[in-house]
Amino acid sequence: MGNLVCTHFRSLLLVLAPAFAVAATDAPPRTYDVAAYGATGGDIRADTAAIQRAIDACSAHGGGQVVVPSGARLTIATIVLKSHVDLHLERGALLQGSPHHGDFTRFSSLPVTFDTRPPPKIGVIVYADGAEDIAITGPGRIDGNDMAYVTEAGPNIYSCVELRPFAVVLRNCTHILLRDFSLTNSAFWTLRLQGCDDALIDALRIDGDLRMPNNDGIDIDWSSNVRLRGCHISTGDDCISLKTAPLSDGVSRPCENVVISGCTLRSRSCAIVLGCDVGGPIRDVVVSDCVIKDSHRGVAVRLSLEGSIERVLFSNLIIETRIFDPKWWGRGEPIQIAALPWTVGSRLGVIRDIRFSNLICNSENGAIVFADDPGHIENISFDRVSIHLSTPGAFAGGQQDLRPNDRGGLRDIPTSGFILNNASGVAFRDCSVTWGPNPPDYFKYALDASSSPGLADAGLTGEAAHPGLPAKFIH
Repeated sequence: MGNLVCTHFRSLLLVLAPAFAVAATDAPPRTYDVAAYGATGGDIRADTAAIQRAIDACSAHGGGQVVVPSGARLTIATIVLKSHVDLHLERGALLQGSPHHGDFTRFSSLPVTFDTRPPPKIGVIVYADGAEDIAITGPGRIDGNDMAYVTEAGPNIYSCVELRPFAVVLRNCTHILLRDFSLTNSAFWTLRLQGCDDALIDALRIDGDLRMPNNDGIDIDWSSNVRLRGCHISTGDDCISLKTAPLSDGVSRPCENVVISGCTLRSRSCAIVLGCDVGGPIRDVVVSDCVIKDSHRGVAVRLSLEGSIERVLFSNLIIETRIFDPKWWGRGEPIQIAALPWTVGSRLGVIRDIRFSNLICNSENGAIVFADDPGHIENISFDRVSIHLSTPGAFAGGQQDLRPNDRGGLRDIPTSGFILNNASGVAFRDCSVTWGPNPPDYFKYALDASSSPGLADAGLTGEAAHPGLPAKFIH
């Protein structure tokens, strides 16, 4: 009986084999080489159109991988990712942005600052809107062609044309994977997630010119469930920035459930910043196991609008900061928490429940927790945070940078290990402040605290920078 069944099954397979062969032949490909769609490296518009045809075909057939092959060097305008497409950059592949801003498709819903309404129409090299299950992967590179937009190469910061393209913008997308590729020489913000959900950003290398203004590394705006790990980022502007920038279309959602870990960072502004353009809540953020070197500011929580920032953990960080040109925001602070109105009449929310643990800081300025008015900063804890202050190098200290702020940005406030102003419920446990040799006159106290009710400072040790000064000046 068993032999009859097997014989019958083999006969059935022979009958159906042609049908199976036809089905296999008719199946759509899973990889789409851009060269097969006409990309040659010879013409910006032709290569852009060729890549877009490959993306469109891939998405129309249910998804797969669009491949930019090794050795391909393609200068392009805007390409738009579609659902279920993985844009894969093989090793040695390069997509470079056009040197002509007029080549880019313009998108108007990408605000740069909260006070620009309607926002300018900004170009983008790689864009997606409302797509799901998308990816950019592979060891290749996307280059922003930044020097094409520079008008004057100053010694510390460039002057640029007004409109410069973003490198990658993903808007209102879900289920995103960004892995392994490099982003270099961005002319403007490098990678922006706006209104996205469920994104993994893994092992990217972002290498921006340290003199290029506004070339943020990664901006996470109104987005949730974002995991950012193992990236190396070097940028003039902020390396990693979380925002809830107010939108002209009235969209409102939190930026929440964000985990940042295992990154190495360098910036002429801030390495990791939450804010300052916070129109809605930023909450439930974990930052851990990162190394910050050669930066103007280490980590910051900054509020300038009516939103809120709460439930944030910073742990296991090594931070090295120094003072750079004042055109860059920051004054060498390893840690900054600031709640200050951006413009006259701006309503201001609250920063609460922020914890720092296991931080080793070497810096040219101290940590600052500062509000001009009470009621906007509460429940801040420092646990096993050490700060060693050394004499500033090329740029003098003795100032605190509170920009943007309608009451003045750079203020002449002497340097202390920790500065508190209008912050309630600040607690220290096993923290220390030490000073390097030959401290300047504007180096003062281990702790300078004013108008800070509920202060628990017993867990902070350290002497003043100079004999005759108290270690703690609480007033």
